[in-house]
Amino acid sequence: MTERLLPLAGINNVQDDDELKRGGDAPFLFVRDALNVDISSSGKVNLRPAGELVTSLNYENLWQSPLHHDVFATLDGELVKVNTQTWTFENLTFVGQNVRFEVINNLVYINGSRGLFSYNGFAVSPLTIDTPASPLLQQDGNGTLKTGQYGVAISWLRNGVESAVSAISHVELAGQSNYDQINDLSINVALPFCIDDTVTDVAIYVTQRNGGELYKFGTYPVSTNQVSIHEISRLGKLAEFQHLSPMPSGKFMKYWNGRLITAERNVIKFSEPMAYHLYDERHGYMMMPQRITFIQPVDGGIWVGQTDHVAFLTGAQPKDMSYTRKSTQAPIYDSCILVDADLVGDDVSQNSNVALWLAENGYVLGTATGQIIQYQAGKLQGISAKLSRSVRLGRRIITAVT
Repeated sequence: MTERLLPLAGINNVQDDDELKRGGDAPFLFVRDALNVDISSSGKVNLRPAGELVTSLNYENLWQSPLHHDVFATLDGELVKVNTQTWTFENLTFVGQNVRFEVINNLVYINGSRGLFSYNGFAVSPLTIDTPASPLLQQDGNGTLKTGQYGVAISWLRNGVESAVSAISHVELAGQSNYDQINDLSINVALPFCIDDTVTDVAIYVTQRNGGELYKFGTYPVSTNQVSIHEISRLGKLAEFQHLSPMPSGKFMKYWNGRLITAERNVIKFSEPMAYHLYDERHGYMMMPQRITFIQPVDGGIWVGQTDHVAFLTGAQPKDMSYTRKSTQAPIYDSCILVDADLVGDDVSQNSNVALWLAENGYVLGTATGQIIQYQAGKLQGISAKLSRSVRLGRRIITAVT
């Protein structure tokens, strides 16, 4: 009986019963289902290894960093570092739900419903900084400013990382002298109180007389309450982060083309280039036609799962991106992973990593050029799940579904 069953070619729940067995020089047999077994490329069957209970703790989102080899997990929304020898843990910070990890520039970036965070190998820090409120301005004497209108704005800094710039406050300096003469005037700037204890400094920006561009006036300790602007002859650089907002988290997070990207509902949001903590609410997003079920960047674009199909986005920046609908079956929620080129072969991958996800009709591969390969189309159908997670184990992809 065993000899008649081998070699097995895998599962086929599409074709008729009389088409499951193939003869000839290379005979093989499809089966309707295969539980708790692995089928090798030669058609042999092996039982999958049994699992072992190692802890009674309900760890979620287990992930090992390729950078530090630390193992992270969550317990009721608390991010913890796990000791896999004893399965004890060290509390790090509360991150909430929808936890995702990315390694970028020697840091681990963490997405949670509470926000975005980074881990440097020692501690977890918030990634974003709240935009400060506008300062209060008042005319004062003992300066060298001319009469006219001036604008002032501020930003918070955390160890050199700068927040978005606040809205501009304006003040009209009035004097008795001729308009074109120098008056003994200055601007008294009352700074707002910062409730973020990780902020270290405050930067002050000011416009030229009757101007609109903000230039850096100076940087001060965050404990500073008031600053006097009495002369503006030696202003610094233009305000870089004006009209921006803190980068929001989402249900998904990935790294693409120098930007951090997150996705929530049917919207993909892109951080500023090389400023992962900032986001442009005016231009830094792309609306998708349906609810997003996964995002996976590749060299040539971004694969995006939709409710009943998959899309491929191309373009160098959000405002230039184009949408192409691909003819595939509905993808399984959150089943997509990035696969090394060596797993699928150079003829398919073209030496670039590829996206691979589980759909209603089996595994689908999306290349860096936007091509799709449906390996099990015509053999599998009816796969469905509310949640899933895929991993690579050797040369095998395993997807757990619920």
